[in-house]
Amino acid sequence: MVYGGLPILIVLSLVFSPSFAVEPVEKDLFVPQNTLITEEDSITTVTPLPKSTQLPELTSLSGQTSPLESSSPKVVSTSLLEHLELELSEQHNSTNQFQDLQAAINFYHALEESGQWNSIEDGPLLRMGDADPQVVELRGLLRLYGDLEQEAAALEPLDLFDHQLHQALQGFQQRHGTKADGVLGPKTRRLLNVSPQQRIDQLSLNIYRQQQLEWNIADIESADSNNSLGSRDITLEKKGRYLQVNIPEYQLRLYDQGEVLLEMKTIIGRRSRQTPSFSTEIKSLVVNPSWNVPRSIAFRDVLPKWQKDKTYLSRHNLQVVAGWEMPRVIVPEEQIDLENMYKGAAYHRLWEPPSDKNTLGRLKFQLNAGNSIYLHDTKNPYLFQSEVRAFSSGCIRLEKPRILADMLLQQSNQWEPQQLASLFENTDTHRIRLERPIPVHITYWTAWLDDKGILNFADDLYHRDPVDWAYFKNQQQKHQEVALKLIN
Repeated sequence: MVYGGLPILIVLSLVFSPSFAVEPVEKDLFVPQNTLITEEDSITTVTPLPKSTQLPELTSLSGQTSPLESSSPKVVSTSLLEHLELELSEQHNSTNQFQDLQAAINFYHALEESGQWNSIEDGPLLRMGDADPQVVELRGLLRLYGDLEQEAAALEPLDLFDHQLHQALQGFQQRHGTKADGVLGPKTRRLLNVSPQQRIDQLSLNIYRQQQLEWNIADIESADSNNSLGSRDITLEKKGRYLQVNIPEYQLRLYDQGEVLLEMKTIIGRRSRQTPSFSTEIKSLVVNPSWNVPRSIAFRDVLPKWQKDKTYLSRHNLQVVAGWEMPRVIVPEEQIDLENMYKGAAYHRLWEPPSDKNTLGRLKFQLNAGNSIYLHDTKNPYLFQSEVRAFSSGCIRLEKPRILADMLLQQSNQWEPQQLASLFENTDTHRIRLERPIPVHITYWTAWLDDKGILNFADDLYHRDPVDWAYFKNQQQKHQEVALKLIN
């Protein structure tokens, strides 16, 4: 099952216990869910999962009502438990591979009911070559999660951190979105200690998020009289070519009929300037873009530094211009008046002309979303080396924008790469309309399957999991109230 291509599921066994983990939010990093400040100084309304689709009545394993649980209690069958035990005893290494997320939920139910799962205590940093009693516990957990083969888990001595265990831990770290160094440290211990019930909750939430994406696409298609997104089945996997940016994963993928054609790292909005989730299209791209610095960024980031260092604007290729007329009226730095910036008839504002070192780089992919979010190049490619890449003011920076542009123009406009290359010989701005706009889906999935069916998780960077769960709970209560009125 391809990542980004999960089928629409009727969620009849989503289990959200009242103990759903809520990570505390740092006040100085938190921004309300309904506002977003972007590079274009736009305030974007972000309504988390607005679809008011009726949810089934759901009941937890403990008998307590929960907004996303099945109408009948979740019961793990004896055969499923026997299957789990068989997997763990026959040198099977595919317990982290699944057909869909519902199958992963079933696995974690079985794991919980089996009684084999235990957390690992705090301890020293452990790496290949070390011998420690906790190595035995690590072997057991990686065997349960399917990252370590049963045969390797039974090797002697069990307390020796050998090469096979090192590789298994790297695989676990890789699919949990952390640095795959093969070292057992505090963060890896935290990931190992996420309980089966917490994973069930997380998987259930992300099944619903993926359904929301499908419903959003259906809404766009029904609302668009020109049907510019094309006539397609609702299942993403059966669609043609589209882009997906998964925010918590810091990753972009270009798909065609479910096959990944291109994959690259992304940089997304920091916690205080979050990138929203939405679906739209790329209708055009800009070669050698200029940058109209939004008011919010000007007053937060640029002007305070300029007041301390009068060379800041010139060193960063920034100019102050008056109004929006062409040709642009450049205001000399000695005439800059902070009181007149971004207001009044003259409307003095910051502007960065196109250049090799423009903040937006040399390529910008314009999204038809009305929220001033777009994909673009960057003048700071070294930032892609970071593990956590939340540095922007809401827009999405791309690791390989030129390759993406070549592929889109070849598919849409039948351009050869040399046609685009000629436009980079100088810094003149060129806007190129795509004859066949490409759908783009910006998602916030903290659990998903890759193209091999491997189960992956990501940290809840924006603390949206508990917020979305609370939304689901509220929606379920509303549906129950409506149902009771109809019955009465």
